[in-house]
Amino acid sequence: MSSQIIQLKAPYSFERLLRRLETHPDPQIKVVFEQKSLQRVFRVNNRPILASIRFTGELDHPSLSWETSAALSAAEAAGLEKHIRHMFSADVDLAPLYALMQADAKLAPLAERFRGLRFVLDDDLFQSMVKTIIGQQINLAFAATLTERLLELAGESVQDAEGTLHYAFPAADRIAVMEPEALRPLQFSQRKAEYIIDLARAVVNGRVDLEGLWKMDEQEIMATLTPLRGIGKWTVECMMIFGMGRPDLLPVADIGLKNGMQLVYQLEARPDEAEMRRIGESWAPWRSYVSLYVWETVGALKRKEAW
Repeated sequence: MSSQIIQLKAPYSFERLLRRLETHPDPQIKVVFEQKSLQRVFRVNNRPILASIRFTGELDHPSLSWETSAALSAAEAAGLEKHIRHMFSADVDLAPLYALMQADAKLAPLAERFRGLRFVLDDDLFQSMVKTIIGQQINLAFAATLTERLLELAGESVQDAEGTLHYAFPAADRIAVMEPEALRPLQFSQRKAEYIIDLARAVVNGRVDLEGLWKMDEQEIMATLTPLRGIGKWTVECMMIFGMGRPDLLPVADIGLKNGMQLVYQLEARPDEAEMRRIGESWAPWRSYVSLYVWETVGALKRKEAW
């Protein structure tokens, strides 16, 4: 067994993380609410490892501990911790974000209301791209259902002590050998199945180097990925936000963000892209994170949270 304690950058709200998962379900995360813990399979050096993660401490003195029954080398333990730190945005300093939001009368209440909210990121860029393609033009619940079906079809399973199966997200080589007909019975559209398999094949044959994206700026990433079928600007922006954790992107084509801006800024109608960019100018260099808090405002209403 391997275990470690990670000190998180304060403030960190596990409660807000759980609330967000209610409206943004992730079929890979199994939450044990009463224990403030969750289980998830991480892929470390292409090995699926089931880890249990427990959030400890308080909002202003947060930490988490992880443990796994798998026997890990020192390199694998370090790799697993790197994945966990990235996924849970453990090292992001929110102080400059809150200073920016407090200067805007419309955003200041969100900074207070959702204090400690952070992105839960995808721990793998292929996974992030596939999940974003799955989520194109469908609601969050159905996107999670399709993702879960893909996990069960092609993901490697790891069994916990109680016999429950947990799935690693399928690696690109497991999807690249498929034909679209394999996904159609799972209710994937023909085009969406083709886009996902095309992406997997591009990764496997070396046409796309996803790890190389970490060295690129936003414009270079966009130029690398948008030539692929089914991958437009919104898809790449979402991957950069939810996969890479880039802090300063404004996905103006996102319907949820349009609805959130209308709500937060009390606009008579949904803003168009030009108005969204105008409003978002003052959010820089934290436009991704301000977007998260605006999205969460819509999510809180859907969950019927008391305001």
